[in-house]
Amino acid sequence: MKRLFAVILICAVMLFSGCGRAENEITPPFFKVTDKETGGVVYMLGTMHVGTEDAVYPDKVYKALDESDVLAVELDVQELEANTAELTSAMQVMMLKGCTAEEYIGEDYKEIRKWFVEKGLYNMVYDYYIPAVWSSMAATMLAEDAGYKSELGTDRTMLTYAKEHNKEIYEIESAAEQYQVNANEGKELQIYALLETVRTDYDEQIQQMKDLYTAWANGDISALEDMLAVDEPPEELAEQYKQYIFEMYENRQQKMAEYVTDTLKNGGKAFVAVGAMHYAATPDIIDFVEQAGYNVEKIR
Repeated sequence: MKRLFAVILICAVMLFSGCGRAENEITPPFFKVTDKETGGVVYMLGTMHVGTEDAVYPDKVYKALDESDVLAVELDVQELEANTAELTSAMQVMMLKGCTAEEYIGEDYKEIRKWFVEKGLYNMVYDYYIPAVWSSMAATMLAEDAGYKSELGTDRTMLTYAKEHNKEIYEIESAAEQYQVNANEGKELQIYALLETVRTDYDEQIQQMKDLYTAWANGDISALEDMLAVDEPPEELAEQYKQYIFEMYENRQQKMAEYVTDTLKNGGKAFVAVGAMHYAATPDIIDFVEQAGYNVEKIR
């Protein structure tokens, strides 16, 4: 059974941010789209928001960024971290209103808190945030225990390179928009997913994280698609899950694709770096770009 925790785990890693790999083996999903009439060119890279010390990206990735005038990312995480006021404001939507996490979660709170305490992850501050925040903290810990670091993620690597080479940075989304995705997740779905994380074998979850990284590092879109295919959630959560997937993927992917097609129509040259799952969740970015009449070339 493919459990729901796996998808929530993937979402948390892709949104926030052992299987070490040898140098020159990182070949993430990478695409190119051109507009012959306007001369517009857009490169699209599937990113991972965590990484390893030995991850080396192909020269063609940096060459494509050199050729581009703009690096478009989901959001500039480096700038966000330096802007405490914006980060604090964005986090407001994740805070509980008029109750604590114990009251919000109910009878399962003690089990969840016990797991976090045992993992050395509990912080009393969490008691004022929705379960989605707890899940994201668990995902961060899992990524670290699997051997990955957020500071080595693709987005940060591309941002650092782009800024060193005086490229314009464009944020497709805002921090508030990204945090709102989790804030909109149904209460019961949040609790259910968090409980699955707590009750699932930790080593199994570590392996899930490694499998995710391996699929991305190999540019294996099919494997990423398989990771999103889970058994049907409980009937009472089906509608919440459907809405969550729409907001996490389809809705955002359409917006990302619109940036790509607008750039092409205007004859621009851009390098788009967004989470790899946005090329796997149907309808993905490529689907929307192709619907606009463009041919997407996969770069090997």
